Amino acid sequence: MNERITQLRTVSRRLFWSLAALVAVGIPGALIADRYSRPVPAPVAVLFVGFVGGFVGLQRRLKTLPPEDLTLLANSWVSIALSPIAGAILAELVYLLFVSGLLAGNMFPAFVPDSESGTIHGLRAVFEVHCVAASDYAKVLFWSFVAGFSEKFVTNIISQFESREPGKREPEGEA
Repeated sequence: MNERITQLRTVSRRLFWSLAALVAVGIPGALIADRYSRPVPAPVAVLFVGFVGGFVGLQRRLKTLPPEDLTLLANSWVSIALSPIAGAILAELVYLLFVSGLLAGNMFPAFVPDSESGTIHGLRAVFEVHCVAASDYAKVLFWSFVAGFSEKFVTNIISQFESREPGKREPEGEA
């Protein structure tokens, strides 16, 4: 058996067990929260789904990785964990873009404050929001998976913000 196939098997096995551990913690955690009538906070769900997207994205890229990268992954648990961790962080960044309204439209989720008066102050306000409808929860989970799966997706969004001059409005018809 050649070394590349052995490395692919090693990395795939590690990805499987890492994902299994994540699911083994995440699903019971969600069930326990549900049992005590406590909804899973959106940022926690976003983090979890971003991790899963990172695992799936890495698995899909395995066969196309250069030999040096594959060797690194086969010999390091830390290297395997970096892609899912980056996916979770990028998913949280997309969540912040949604909550801030910087990324909005029919394809993206809408959030409203948990407080009926809408007067939550401080950084806590970012986390004390909920989606307007079930479809918005589905959208935030979908985009969280995409953010974890494709790091380019989020970096392209960031690049669009970087390329805009502060105070300059986009002409109609451009985006």
